Amino acid sequence: MYSRNKEFQNRFIINQHLLSHSKDQIILQSPIPLKTISSAVTNAGTGWYSTFVNRHVSKNYNSEDHHEEMKRFLEQMGAKVEDTVGMMTAVQLEDVCWGFYEEGSFSVFIVVTAGVGNAVDASRSDRHSFDHSPGTINIWVFINGKVTEAASVQGIMTATEAKVKALEAHNVKDPITGSGATGTSTDSVLIASTEEGVLLEYAGTITPLGKRISKGVYECTIQAISKYKKRVGVS
Repeated sequence: MYSRNKEFQNRFIINQHLLSHSKDQIILQSPIPLKTISSAVTNAGTGWYSTFVNRHVSKNYNSEDHHEEMKRFLEQMGAKVEDTVGMMTAVQLEDVCWGFYEEGSFSVFIVVTAGVGNAVDASRSDRHSFDHSPGTINIWVFINGKVTEAASVQGIMTATEAKVKALEAHNVKDPITGSGATGTSTDSVLIASTEEGVLLEYAGTITPLGKRISKGVYECTIQAISKYKKRVGVS
């Protein structure tokens, strides 16, 4: 457990002012470590981290050890690997979408990069060959509040359900099966919380926190896919 600086209590907020982005990477730098669970390339799982990186790589990216290669990339950009959650995507990062969603005594900041070039229907994924290409839909959920372990896991579930509905709204199909896609083959997700303020016990779809996550992920994913389609010339 990290100690918290009292000057941040009751006023520290994760939002777009902590976010920077270029064609090469998106970075959110928090002045305090956040409680984190993710499926990232670097520092996946649970922990406390203050730097969050979504890195653009070529669609032809291929490395014998992508964990080590990603570590070198982070070191070269000046990040402390032990403090950093790092993801990869082949999506053009200029098309990133984010939103800030408030609900009473807490708020949620959502950041999404999305493309649908390798869309997959999870219920028919056995029709696909294994492809470890860079993730296409990366979702960051930052919670300005204190969450239980249950809420962190439920937040992943809720974010995923909202992502599926965004793909449905765009009528995205699995090219192998022709059925509705539920994601891409290598999506990634992050839930991170400040652990300040009100305790949020649950994040299921009808809870106050779940409603903010659902709305934010859905809206940001809708916008990100729209930008992707416009870029690649798909209606």
